[in-house]
Amino acid sequence: MSKPSLKLKALLIDLNGTLHVGSDPTNNAVKAIERLRKSKIPFIFCSNSTKESSAHLLSSLNEIEFRADKEELMTSLSACKEFVRDRGYKRPYLLMSDSAKQEFASPSSSSASSPSSSPNSVDQPYDSVILGLHPPSLTYDNLNIAFRILKQEPIDIASTSSQSGHDYGSSAKTKKPILIAPHRSLYQQSASSDQLPEGLSLGIGLFVTLLEEAGGVRAEIVGKPTKRFFELAIERLRRNADFNDGLEGDGELEYKDVGMIGDDISNDLGEGAKELGLTRILVKTGKYRPGSEKSEHPPDHAYENFAKCVDDLLDHRE
Repeated sequence: MSKPSLKLKALLIDLNGTLHVGSDPTNNAVKAIERLRKSKIPFIFCSNSTKESSAHLLSSLNEIEFRADKEELMTSLSACKEFVRDRGYKRPYLLMSDSAKQEFASPSSSSASSPSSSPNSVDQPYDSVILGLHPPSLTYDNLNIAFRILKQEPIDIASTSSQSGHDYGSSAKTKKPILIAPHRSLYQQSASSDQLPEGLSLGIGLFVTLLEEAGGVRAEIVGKPTKRFFELAIERLRRNADFNDGLEGDGELEYKDVGMIGDDISNDLGEGAKELGLTRILVKTGKYRPGSEKSEHPPDHAYENFAKCVDDLLDHRE
């Protein structure tokens, strides 16, 4: 269903499932990224991964030969961090890996167990809960603590977590804690493991719904495919690139000039991408399954893989 004349000035590129699956790059993806660099097509890597910090994710990308720096990466965890900072939340309860917690650690702190908090944070109640996809953290005990925080119930977590608890009294109920999640994806494409072969695996979405239903709250979703996430990514594109060098037209970057490439029709190409009018491009790798493009809002273009998309884009520039 690919349409002719793919003409774009910049790209937002999903990672897992699009550029790579686990530690394996998709076919010719590494070469495709280098072709984009040589052609001066600016791009931002956009990841909903909550398994590791941005620093660790960059390291992982470089290990599989994707040359990348921190200004080229936008993650849902970094969006969570910005949301917490902008809204003034001081002490989130983090349900995620130790690596992911480092995203929230203050520069003066060597530990992320009490993120973005003052030295006397043990005397402050948790004001938010942030979910990440880390199965060892998503135990009944930890989820129950998150539930109690959201319901402003007493907690004593000394035996179940290194994060200090607080007994909520009537004075603590002036501001109800909120639930923050990077996305609602119900499943993802996973590489093979000791337990299972490569295939679809459960995502974070069901845990988000569980806490919403039990806690009587509505989660603040801050990663893909929210409009805010894409706006932040495009702001970074504009900041990183000189749009008067090597680009067609008047050098301005409009939303229609930006392509979002991903393997998930809903969580990569949905909501905010549609609202902003981005060019939505589906690749048939990773999470993609036959018929995925036959949705209520089909993609603007579909390709066998990321490299084929880049071939089409660059062929129309030559």
